[in-house]
Amino acid sequence: MPWINLTIRRGTFTKDVQHAVMEKLTDALMLWEKIPDNPEARKKMMGWVYEVDEDSNYSGGSPHHEDPYYCIEVRVLAGRFDRLTKQHLMLDFTKIIMLAEGKTHFSEDATRVWVTIVELQNEDWAIGGHTDWLRDYESALHTIGTDLALK
Repeated sequence: MPWINLTIRRGTFTKDVQHAVMEKLTDALMLWEKIPDNPEARKKMMGWVYEVDEDSNYSGGSPHHEDPYYCIEVRVLAGRFDRLTKQHLMLDFTKIIMLAEGKTHFSEDATRVWVTIVELQNEDWAIGGHTDWLRDYESALHTIGTDLALK
């Protein structure tokens, strides 16, 4: 249901690190969206990584050749997050990138991580050509809640 677009400079991460980053970003998104972590819910989480050339990273209108910048765009249904939840999600996403770079604490490096949250109205989001996919998503979440109640 929600999805993550991560744009990185080509060669920034190995494929293994890239996969781990996307898994951690998905974990954080599921946590803050309050989606229980199970296979059915995970099927609803999507993500794409876009790699750009080394000279396609601009700062101040000029190519930035030093440390890479990261752009993380999250798309969710409107109204899913309050302001505090958005702040926590953006902070967690930044920490995930910094840890992937091998940084153990925040510094100026964190300013290279840009996170945006795009909220879409139900009628502005189709899967398979249909905007009523949300019923299936809500049904999966309902089933998840039922499963948790039985434990």
